Amino acid sequence: MSYEVAKRTTMKLGVLDVVWYDVPFESRLHRISKLNFDGVECWLNSAELGFAVDREWPDTHRVEKVVLTKNKLTKLLEDSGLSIHSYGQYQVMGPVLGPYPTEVLTGSKRRERINDMKRLIDFCAEVGVKILIVESGGDPDKPDQWKPFLEDFMSELVSHAERVGVVIAMENTPQALVKDENDLLRLAKEMPSKALRVNFDPANLNLTPPGNRDLPMAIRKLKEHLISLHAKDSVYGGGPYGKMPDGTWRCPPIGQGTVPWSACVQALKDIDFDGYLIIEYSYPFGVVPLEERDRAILSGKAYLENFLK
Repeated sequence: MSYEVAKRTTMKLGVLDVVWYDVPFESRLHRISKLNFDGVECWLNSAELGFAVDREWPDTHRVEKVVLTKNKLTKLLEDSGLSIHSYGQYQVMGPVLGPYPTEVLTGSKRRERINDMKRLIDFCAEVGVKILIVESGGDPDKPDQWKPFLEDFMSELVSHAERVGVVIAMENTPQALVKDENDLLRLAKEMPSKALRVNFDPANLNLTPPGNRDLPMAIRKLKEHLISLHAKDSVYGGGPYGKMPDGTWRCPPIGQGTVPWSACVQALKDIDFDGYLIIEYSYPFGVVPLEERDRAILSGKAYLENFLK
């Protein structure tokens, strides 16, 4: 008689710092630690450090500048018992200044953006953070943008990341040139490098037209390239970029949308994924009370933990 022994998952749960955009940096780390997360993606902190990342917090929030040395950050992380999984996030080809898609920068503006991204890559290397998460920017309906994306932006960024030992993790988004798993695979094929991996967002793929995407299959297809995932929920709205008729994306707390997280986690187990799932909750962009954000994050965390056992 033989018995199958279930493998114990080594996946870890992190969280996006933007959830607590109105909590000062040091207090934010301690709050995340008390909620028993393993790590954090620092997106808001990138802005607090002065980098020109794209906004993922209410436009009413005024970003307070923070000065961090390697020693100070190390001490803060030791005190909180946390690790920083990654920094982020940029739309590589151009900032979000209005309705999507983003523009594709050229000339001095492109040089300024590339240099800013390289400075954040250098900061990651200096403080021992191994991952910078980005999105491509650009227009999902303009395949001619692949050439400038690869040649004018990613080639230099990936080469720089290779030199300093940092990984650029590309995320799929319905409103960007790199919108789905096939685009992520194309990028990996066009630019093979140990410094270029995938931060897959199942909820973003769930929003990507024409809808009804096979999210577990996408995970399996990306097996060789996955380094982390964003974990949130979504509901396909049928409009541009998967939006609802009112022009907004519907991204409720995890477990309240249509992302099949049980099947997604099983797919991750099947490919022996052992990285981070980074929990998000920032929609709608209006000011959501702090207590509601806490509840949404904790309910999502508990929901995922049931499948990670």
